[in-house]
Amino acid sequence: MIPARVQGQKPHPLTGTGQNQASTARFYFTVDCDWVPGSQAGLERLLDLCDQYRIKGTIFFAGRFAESYPDLVRDCHHRGHQLGTHGWAHGGLEHDEDFRLAGYEQQREWISRATDAVEQASGIRPVIFRAPNLRIGEATLRALEDEGYRYDSSVPARRFDMGFGRVHYTEYFWAPLEPYNPSWQGLHRPGRSSILEIPPSACLFPINLATLRVLGLPALQRMIDWIGRRSQHLVFYCHPSEFILAKDQTFPRTMSRWNRWGMSPANLSLVEALIDSVFDLGYAPVPMWESSPRYIPIRQPVIPEMADYHSDRA
Repeated sequence: MIPARVQGQKPHPLTGTGQNQASTARFYFTVDCDWVPGSQAGLERLLDLCDQYRIKGTIFFAGRFAESYPDLVRDCHHRGHQLGTHGWAHGGLEHDEDFRLAGYEQQREWISRATDAVEQASGIRPVIFRAPNLRIGEATLRALEDEGYRYDSSVPARRFDMGFGRVHYTEYFWAPLEPYNPSWQGLHRPGRSSILEIPPSACLFPINLATLRVLGLPALQRMIDWIGRRSQHLVFYCHPSEFILAKDQTFPRTMSRWNRWGMSPANLSLVEALIDSVFDLGYAPVPMWESSPRYIPIRQPVIPEMADYHSDRA
């Protein structure tokens, strides 16, 4: 249920027609639907919230989630959201899928099964992927290309969780902040892959609901300001499970109490406050398929971000 203060449609940063969207800062509202039985009600709440704010988001489904709740997947499509995949059974496994370490054949199997599940539920074949826990590798790029994917949103540029989260390696830290086509030799470098990478936003810590819950909106606003001085693309993500009490969901035994902490319907108000703040900054909400190609340095082997990369590591 949406709180009373957000009943009715919210002001939209892009109103009217004929605006130059290429010059507008873009806000990607994304949802990662892990395979967590009981979390589906959280997605229903998020869909209603998106309707109130007139947001068309990008929703990534673990294959087993799509297989179990096909009507909900179909509803996401009918409401105008972009559908993607997020592994096969991520979120419900004692030993999770790891796309950074798994081989090509295993990764392609996970992606293929998830793709089929989303397509069977919605009638739409997904072409965008987000790796579970943002653990992605060069083999993932090849598997996505071979499965006909066009977009990815997994490379953890400017993120290092310092032991608190899942990203504790720096291999991709200096990847571009703008959408780019990665190299087959290294995902952090622009190259000639047909996949368009749209990195989830971070300023050491990710721009997601977990950071918002722990650090608060003022800290997240400062992080967004830092990102906004370097990129016109802001990617936020959350999980349906974060809007349902943990006791009402089924998690693997290996999931820590820390990860379950703070799950509550009250988190909707935090997301509302964030969206209001982002709209006040002039960001326009768009699904990831609307990433402007004019930002993609396809034929340039070096871009300003990579110049920073070399000097900062020296």
